[in-house]
Amino acid sequence: MGKTNTKKMVQGAMIAAIFGALSLLNTYTGSMFDIFICYVMVIPLVWYGYTYTLKDNAIVCVVAMIVIAMMGLPFFIISSISSCLAGLFIGEALKRQAKKETILLGTLVVTFLNNILIYEVFSGLLGIHFMAEMEEMYMTMIQPITALSQKISLDFFLSMAPLVILLTSVMEMYVILLLCQITLTRLNIQFPGSFHIATMHLSRKTGLILVVLLFGSYVVQNFIGYQSVYLSYAYTIAVVTFALQGLSFLSWLLIMKEKPRWMILVFIGILIPMVNSLYVVVGIIDIFSDLRANLLYNGHSND
Repeated sequence: MGKTNTKKMVQGAMIAAIFGALSLLNTYTGSMFDIFICYVMVIPLVWYGYTYTLKDNAIVCVVAMIVIAMMGLPFFIISSISSCLAGLFIGEALKRQAKKETILLGTLVVTFLNNILIYEVFSGLLGIHFMAEMEEMYMTMIQPITALSQKISLDFFLSMAPLVILLTSVMEMYVILLLCQITLTRLNIQFPGSFHIATMHLSRKTGLILVVLLFGSYVVQNFIGYQSVYLSYAYTIAVVTFALQGLSFLSWLLIMKEKPRWMILVFIGILIPMVNSLYVVVGIIDIFSDLRANLLYNGHSND
């Protein structure tokens, strides 16, 4: 028992010391790598929480935050709180063999809370003016395509700020979980399924709800003429989800064809206006058809 406690304390102290060193490195480099460092910080906390108790992991997080607070910059300190919370949650969820959906939702709550703290609560302290950045983004977007300003007004674009924060949180959640899985599976820590984008496949029931949101909001706004920010949220969420499903299918197809290096082009394609519309169509087809099963069957038949 004594050896176990000593080992546990030494490992916890090492994690806290490493976090302090990373905080110092981030300060000296002018916060160039703060976001990436915060993503990486989750990994040892997940391992520690999976190996030991929740109380032990919480103590390590508190000590690590004290060390970080003494030498870290404000933005890094706030983001480190999110890293600690994510490490606590994911480690305990894995140990309790929680469902994949539970881990996804819990991590999303943590990343969303972190972004609310950064862009809303402590924006003045951090010198972040999110709405001003959104306005600058809008001007950059409409400069090459002036006709776009007639379809998307500045007020409408700014009203989408909460949705932008949510989508940012979703991307951060995905990066954190994927990094944890890639690293920790090598240490024999079991995950409830793969978090790779290629494994995403929404049920037909979920797809039907998204179709109703997509076409319902479009009809109400464009044919009935009733405008609402909530309808815009519904439309955007449906479009983005279908596009991600299309991205998932194309990534899965490249992996099946043993050409994973081409996936970078697929990820770039989702940022191109006309191409990402195609992703939406592919996503809808993927949800409501047996396209993957048929391709797998044909692939095995050819073999």
